[in-house]
Amino acid sequence: MDEVKQLEEVREYKCPTCGAPMRYDINKEKLHCRFCSNTYDLDYVRSHFKEVSDEKLSDFDWIERTKYVWEPYKSDDIEEFICSSCGGKFSTKAFYGTAKCPFCKHDVVISSDFDGDIRPDKVIPFQISKKEFWDKYKEYVSNFPKAPSEFRNEDLSEKIVGRYIPVWLYSCLCGEGNGDFSYKLVRTRNYPVLANDTDISKDVFYTILPYEFSESEKFTESCLTGFPASRYIIGAENAMKAADKEIKDIYYSQNKVAVKFKSDKNRKDKISTKDFIDNLEGVKLDTENTSCRQLSYYIVPVWILKVRYNFEDYIFAMNGQTGKMRVDRIPKKRGTALPFILLFILIQALFFVCTLVPFAIAVGEWILSLKILIKDQIVFIPFSAVLAYKLTVFLKKRRKYCNSKQYKDQKISSVKDFISWEKHTVK
Repeated sequence: MDEVKQLEEVREYKCPTCGAPMRYDINKEKLHCRFCSNTYDLDYVRSHFKEVSDEKLSDFDWIERTKYVWEPYKSDDIEEFICSSCGGKFSTKAFYGTAKCPFCKHDVVISSDFDGDIRPDKVIPFQISKKEFWDKYKEYVSNFPKAPSEFRNEDLSEKIVGRYIPVWLYSCLCGEGNGDFSYKLVRTRNYPVLANDTDISKDVFYTILPYEFSESEKFTESCLTGFPASRYIIGAENAMKAADKEIKDIYYSQNKVAVKFKSDKNRKDKISTKDFIDNLEGVKLDTENTSCRQLSYYIVPVWILKVRYNFEDYIFAMNGQTGKMRVDRIPKKRGTALPFILLFILIQALFFVCTLVPFAIAVGEWILSLKILIKDQIVFIPFSAVLAYKLTVFLKKRRKYCNSKQYKDQKISSVKDFISWEKHTVK
């Protein structure tokens, strides 16, 4: 574990009037003091608390300086800090940019994770409240009468977590250097590349897109108060490399799509963007470079709820700006008492029939055979009970899920949704 960080690396926003800690109020879009009820807008906070608007050099460019910007921390590193209110020591993962002191319960921002070259360019503050997420969640679950009680428990509302997630916003042009003018250029605009997938998986995050990045604020640490927030652990260079791979796959797939339609010469030039995208296949990439590259660093809001049922996590999430919700499938409630009883009776009956017939034939008297077997039947009850229990557990593991059209219809966005096709221009 690293040595304890200095006091100035942990920032707390205390009310200028009463000195109590403040938190960001989603509905008012201001910092709010719950003791004296005063509120302060972000512009006031920036000036009063002398927040740095940007510590990067005036010529800073993420594209040009990716190799010189701090590389991300290891995801399993732990750091210790000193609370600026009570002086208590607390620890947190190295890439977390906010924390709650376990002693005085005050929310603090770890400024060192948002300083200098690693400072985000913009932030989208929460605009959707926890209550709005909870109401939509309950509405969704109410559609399934057979949903287990674990999905209806009112205590689940306490497990809803609002998080700020880091993303790289990437734009580029692919194919400008290719001499074959039968290819169309691929222009990618504002593709969000998830920069930290430890708190939210890619399939969940890309289901709640898009964000309205034009409505973002210049980065202000104060709006993070009260919410877990993390910095990037996927560096800019690796993020662009992954995005470029997907973009080039799309660009070079045009040749395969054209071949598919070569039987109709008149149709080749009429292939729509949808036809191109729907028929993409991964191909070996050339060394063509992307150009007109732009990269920005954003912090975006997400609501997340994990429901634990039968040793499996079910994830529900919501875009904290637009309210777009990601739902998960819901298993059907399946009791164990009735299946166990039925299986037990069936096993006993099968055993009774299978032993009665051979015994009756051997003895030559059905009445006598029946009396003897009924008396001996109790001997096989433990065996039947154990077998019935094992079959019940096996059947329970084979879960059935409620038929959710909303779950089936939701889309996981990809770079394909952020591209447009352009013709070559001769310079």
